[in-house]
Formats: sequence, C-alpha cells, structure tokens
Amino acid sequence: MYGILISLGIWTSLAIAEKLAKTSKKPSTVIWDSALFLVIGGILGARVYHVIHYWNYYALFPLKIIMVWSGGLGIIGGLLGGFIALVIYFRWKKVKLADWVDIAAVVVPLGQAIGRLGNYFNREVFGVPTNLPWGWHIPYGLRPSQFLKSETFHPLFLYEAILNVLLFVGLYFGYLKLRTKLKKGTFVWIYLIGYSAIRFSLEFMRIEPWKIYGLNTAHIISILVFLVASFFLVLNYKEKL
Repeated sequence: MYGILISLGIWTSLAIAEKLAKTSKKPSTVIWDSALFLVIGGILGARVYHVIHYWNYYALFPLKIIMVWSGGLGIIGGLLGGFIALVIYFRWKKVKLADWVDIAAVVVPLGQAIGRLGNYFNREVFGVPTNLPWGWHIPYGLRPSQFLKSETFHPLFLYEAILNVLLFVGLYFGYLKLRTKLKKGTFVWIYLIGYSAIRFSLEFMRIEPWKIYGLNTAHIISILVFLVASFFLVLNYKEKL
C-alpha cells in the first residue's frame, strides 16, 4: 500500500497540474513529458535523505538501501531531488522553468498528503505518546525502546497530511483567482513558507529527530527555508512596498 499511495499521490498531482496548465493556456504535454524525470529525481532524493538520516542502520544492512517499497522516504530530500530533476529536464528541452514552478508548487502538497497516508500501513512517522482519543496504537515490537509501555502515539503522518491538504486548497484556489495578478514564483515562495512552518511545528512531537551537533536538522532546514522564501517573496514585490 505504501508504494501504491506514493504512486497515487504523484499521479493525482500531475493530473491536477495538467488541469491548471490548460486553465493557464500552457502546453499540458510538458507535465507528462517531465513526469519521469520528476519521479526518478524525487524518489532518489527522498531515499538518499532517509538513508543518510538512518545511516547507522543501513550501514549494517546495505541491501535494504534499495528496498524503497518497504518505506523510508525523506520528503525534504524528495523536494530537492525533484526540483533538480526538473531543472535538468527543462534546460534539456529549453523550456522556461519560471513558467511552470508555480503550478508545481500548487500541486506538490496534495501529492505529499496522499503519499503520507502510506505511513499508516508501515506504522511509521508517529510522534511522542499521547492519551488523546485519536492516538495511534503502535504494536509493542515497533515502539521506541524508551516508550515500550506506551500504547498510543501522535499520528504525525496524519497531522502532516491534513495540514498539507489545507495548504494545497489555499494554493489551488489562490492560483485560480490570482495567477494573472501575481508575479511568477509567488506560489513557490508561499508553498515553501507554508510547508516549512508545518514541518517546524510537527518536529516538536517527533521521537529522536535527526540531529547534527545536537541541533534538530529538520528545524534548521525549516527555519532557513522559511527565512529565504520570505525574503524572496518580499523582494519579488519590493517595488510595490
């Protein structure tokens, strides 16, 4: 189911991107022609990020590095890998990246949300223990060693999925109504601001987050992305301020 939901998320995002392209009177064939590059780049980036995160484990079981279907994709790496792949493809085909980045930014959070649901079937991406009614029951053998006596945990995957859907809805209707009034790249910066805020907030509930020199890596990346995206969003409209 994990792989199926990842695939469904990608297909749904591409289908909606095609619709937005037609609405914007852009050649929708670009969407599907670039899909293979996007998928390969995204999956490679996501897997590399995940493997680096859990390197101590994969160093002991190197063959599991290629077992993507069993779970283990880092969304931050996936976004970076997908973006690099698109840059390479658009330069190869001599297509202006700026004409397409906003459409990509609108549909990405929906794909993320659908793909996140796959974590339910792998019993992964859960947070600290909770007694809330919607707490997610985790089997004893999958619980972190420090929480073996706890039965229910925060379903971080579900929180992120819901927040990503809300982000998508805002971007989607904003694009339909304001695409001709706003500058190119606006929706990219808004997406990056929104998702970095989501990720930053949820990291406080994550168990044993990836740290470098004692600092939460996802927090650092989220703060940097938020600040950079905010800077460029303001810079994009500085003459109107």
